[in-house]
Amino acid sequence: MGGMGQAANLPAQYLDARLTQVGEVALLAALAVVWVARWLVRRQAGAGDAPDGASGAPAGGVTGQGGSRRRWWAWFEAGPPSRTLLQAGFGALWLLDGLLQAQPAMPRQFVAMVLEPAMTGQPRVIGELGRVAVNLWSLHTVTTDALTVFLQVAIGWGILVGGDRLLGRCSLAASVVWGTVVWLLGEGAGDLFGKGGTFLSGTPGAVLVYVGVALLLLWVPASRWDDQRAARVLLWAVGGLLLLAALLQGLPAEGFWHGQALARVFQAAAQNPQPSVLAAPITAMADLARSDPVVVNALWTAVPAVAGVWLLIRRAPRGAVGLAALYLAAAWWLGMDFGVLGGTGTDPNIALPVGLLLAAAWMGGLGSTLPATARVRQARPAVHRLLGRRSAPVLSMGAPSPVLGGALAMAGAEGMGPHRPVMGASGGRGSGPGPRGEPPEPGAATGSWWQRHPLRVWLALALWGSALWCLPPVLTSLPRAVREPAGVTLADVASGGLATIPGHPPVPRFRLENQDGQMVTPASFRGKVVFLSFLDPVCYATCPVVAEELAEVAHLLRSHERQVAFVAIDANPDFTSLGSIRAFDAEHGLTGVPNWQFLTGSPATLEAVWAKFGAVTQVAQVGMVAHSLLVYVIGPGGREQAVTEATGVPGPRIEVGYAEMFADEAASLLPHA
Repeated sequence: MGGMGQAANLPAQYLDARLTQVGEVALLAALAVVWVARWLVRRQAGAGDAPDGASGAPAGGVTGQGGSRRRWWAWFEAGPPSRTLLQAGFGALWLLDGLLQAQPAMPRQFVAMVLEPAMTGQPRVIGELGRVAVNLWSLHTVTTDALTVFLQVAIGWGILVGGDRLLGRCSLAASVVWGTVVWLLGEGAGDLFGKGGTFLSGTPGAVLVYVGVALLLLWVPASRWDDQRAARVLLWAVGGLLLLAALLQGLPAEGFWHGQALARVFQAAAQNPQPSVLAAPITAMADLARSDPVVVNALWTAVPAVAGVWLLIRRAPRGAVGLAALYLAAAWWLGMDFGVLGGTGTDPNIALPVGLLLAAAWMGGLGSTLPATARVRQARPAVHRLLGRRSAPVLSMGAPSPVLGGALAMAGAEGMGPHRPVMGASGGRGSGPGPRGEPPEPGAATGSWWQRHPLRVWLALALWGSALWCLPPVLTSLPRAVREPAGVTLADVASGGLATIPGHPPVPRFRLENQDGQMVTPASFRGKVVFLSFLDPVCYATCPVVAEELAEVAHLLRSHERQVAFVAIDANPDFTSLGSIRAFDAEHGLTGVPNWQFLTGSPATLEAVWAKFGAVTQVAQVGMVAHSLLVYVIGPGGREQAVTEATGVPGPRIEVGYAEMFADEAASLLPHA
């Protein structure tokens, strides 16, 4: 009895994280509401405390707890601009990656669309790791996806709000570990070991840039980012990546100089679902590469080569930066299709993070006309032009200017990238005496950072707690994922495959009511291939998974929708109303499935039907109803052809999910398939 097995051992099977996700979304929504309410109350209080005609804020626009408001960009102005741009930019990228991982198609299609293609042609070690990852995802589709979402959002949030504090540094360290995992498995080591790797499709991997930036932020303290050495490292990294792009594009062994290899790169991007205005230039580039691959490949090889060499031999001249930026923008659009389109994009691809490196190197002073040995330079000109603020001089080796002392001390209170020399004598941030032992300014924030910003900390704890909540069921299945051969899937875990029914007896008679209130009998489906299942309308474990797999079968057989039907019989004697089955259909997107029928009746009528099909149902005192998860395949002549049950008992190895398995069976029974 598959239903009983799932109820008894839910974490070890395919724990449906729907309730967990609903709870976490409710928690985060509540935190957001509290945060907005807190901001409104403070704003009202600040306006009420201000004298007549005054704004309640000093000229700098930033106040402590006793004031009215802070400029949200104060932390950006105070810290070294290149470091701040990297921290804010890559924190936002991790947040974006987490949100992309939450797309509806991810639980079902991530393995087929991302993991398995990434493992093609990889070395044995990476291939074995990929096998384990595919098996884990297949065993826990929803839970593993939820774990990935919460983990990446938690990393991004921690990097954004943690600054150079413990939260920020722990989040950067976590991004190094998780980024390495994603690079090896999700990106297949950036396709460096496969044939046909090109920067235009993401080689050597966007997450590799994430990892490198996190290591740089951890290794180089904030006080060392104004002397241009960190900016030079960024510039060398961009130049090296551009030369690698040129090398991969120009190697004859990669096959881009002839045939359709280069055209296929652009064509793959053009086929993503997107507005025609975005797809038209990509299609035009694919046609051009198909008609004259030598000229097109020479162009895509020469431009990064020239830009890379130019950046490495000169101190970021504007021409080199402009050429590199133009190449990155063109590659991001025409080759990578912005990385986020199509429903299964997991990140914006490599061009955008490399562009952030280029911008950070320029903002770090390498774009100025001052010599590299200058001790004093204009502070953050690009930032101040953007924000409409006047620039102030700052010492290039990290020693703070007296003009900016107060702002930098305030930045310590904000928690994002402060210069360490301006901290109080006690070493605290935003508390204790000010620079050089002066007393704190009136209205300055006091107390620990986590006490001044509790909502930031609570939100970080909620995100990390969500990730940890999803971790146990995945770890529980790790031994099995390691032990199983490649291709373990939902159908493989839950059944021994489709078993042929000897003699193909006629389907038992029944008369039940469907979700529209119409009476249905087996004769209603004569001439069609029928998939008949037994589902609990209030189940939150395996029944939704089976139902959604049947909906996927309908999608795979959409060209034969008049020749197939999908029938579910209510398996819960306590929930037999039309409202219950309609709610189940609506929750799991089944209302639009062609020829979907969810049948119910009185408990006595249902029990008689269960007995005819050999289905068993037991009502537990606590928890879900335990019931047989039988799925019958009935031929067009009204005879039972095959059956499967989610028992968890090992059986013949199958390397497809329920949807593909049922679609293949239907194809063998349809007269015109």
